[in-house]
Amino acid sequence: LGDISHQEDVAKIFQQIQASLPPLKGVIHSAGVLDDGVMQNLSWQQFTKVMGPKVQGSWHLHELTKDLTLDFFVCFSSIASMLGSSGQGNYAAANGFMDALAYYRRGLGLPGLSINWGAWASAGMAASLDSRNQHRFQSTGISSIEPERGMQALGSLLFDAPGQVGVLPIDWSKFANQLPRGVKRPFLEGLISVEPSVTEKSAFLEQLEVAPVSEREELLTTHLRSVIAKTLGLQDIRKVGMRQPLFDLGLDSLMAVELKNRLESSLETSLRSTLLFDYPTVETLVEYLAKDVIEMDFSDEIQNVEEENLFEEESSQLSDVTELSETELEASVLEEIEALEKLI
Repeated sequence: LGDISHQEDVAKIFQQIQASLPPLKGVIHSAGVLDDGVMQNLSWQQFTKVMGPKVQGSWHLHELTKDLTLDFFVCFSSIASMLGSSGQGNYAAANGFMDALAYYRRGLGLPGLSINWGAWASAGMAASLDSRNQHRFQSTGISSIEPERGMQALGSLLFDAPGQVGVLPIDWSKFANQLPRGVKRPFLEGLISVEPSVTEKSAFLEQLEVAPVSEREELLTTHLRSVIAKTLGLQDIRKVGMRQPLFDLGLDSLMAVELKNRLESSLETSLRSTLLFDYPTVETLVEYLAKDVIEMDFSDEIQNVEEENLFEEESSQLSDVTELSETELEASVLEEIEALEKLI
C-alpha cells in the first residue's frame, strides 16, 4: 500500500480506509528493518534507514490518528531499546523513540502501548538469521518467542497494560553473566545481581591463580580458544588455531564485541574496544593478556633473567681479576691490605 516512513503514503492509506472500510478503531505498528554495525562504524545512512519505519512511521500514524477515537495504539518495539543489543545502536535508538511516543500519547489522554518484544521463533527479523547468529542470540540467555505465546501476550496487553512492557523468555542468570564488566542496569536490580562482590573471583581466575606458574599460559590459551569457539558457535576448540586470524574463522565486528565482553567477565577487567583488531590471533592475544593485563606471573622467565644477570656480573668480576698481570695482582692485594690496616 505504501511506505510508512513517507507521510504522503500514510495519508493515502488513511483515505482508502475512510472511503471503503468501517471506522478505524485500532493501530498496530510492526514495521521495521535492520542494518547492524559497531557504533563507531555506523554511517548516518544506516541510521536513517533503520529509523525511518520506526521514528517517522510511528509519528505519521500518531499525527493522522490523534483526533480519532481509537481503542488501542500499539507499537511493536524491541528488547534492544530496553536491555541493549550489541551492534544495534541505530535499532535501539529507533525503538526507543517508539517507547517514548507511547508515553507521550498517554500523556495526551490517548491510548499508547509500546511492547519491547524479544525475538519471535518463526516470524520477524530474527527468524531470518542463520543458525550461528541464532546460537549467538540464545547464548545471551534470551530465548525466542513461539508465535502462539506471543499472540496470547498481545491479547492480554491490548486493553490493560502500562505504557511500556517487555515480553521475552529469558534466563536472567545467564544474561547477567555475559554483561560487560562495569555495566549498570539499575532497573534490573530486582531480577539480577548487577554488581558482583569485589571479593569474588571468576572460576577461571581462581583456577589460574592456584595453578603452577609453568601451567598458566596453557590454561589461558585453552580458555581463550574455548570462549572464541563458543562465540563462533564451534563445537570443537581445535578448530581455533593459534596463529589463524580470528576474522578468517568468521568472526565479525559484532562477534568481536561479544567476545570482548565475555573475556572481560571471565578475566574481571576492562579491555580496549579494539582488542580483537589489535591482537587478531590466539597467540597474540595470549601474549598480550599474560604480559599486560592479568596481574599474575606466567613463567619463571623473570627469575631466570635475574639469576642470569647475577651470574654474568660475577663472571665479569672474575674475568677482570684473571686479566691482571702478576705485578698488577700483587699491587692490588697490597692496596687492599693497606686499606684494611688503616681501618684497624
